[in-house]
Amino acid sequence: ELDLEVHLLEKAVGTAEQVKVERIKPNELLMLNVGTATTIGTAQPQSGDKVRVKLRRPVCAEVGGRVAISRQIGGRFRLIGYGMIR
Repeated sequence: ELDLEVHLLEKAVGTAEQVKVERIKPNELLMLNVGTATTIGTAQPQSGDKVRVKLRRPVCAEVGGRVAISRQIGGRFRLIGYGMIR
């Protein structure tokens, strides 16, 4: 599991139309890029901008590191923000 402090973008990156990014929902499937590692995880939102992600495949990461967060939009994963590992 990773505990993240999430910073979402206003619009999703890489979509043909401008899609507004909504808050992360419980049990939502997210793709995380941690350094060179890529993994899928299930989101468990907590208070404020904090999210706990249960990973399917473990990754090696340091506290304070950045994580790219992508959500499935239109059948593909699109960048929606980043998180700082707590």
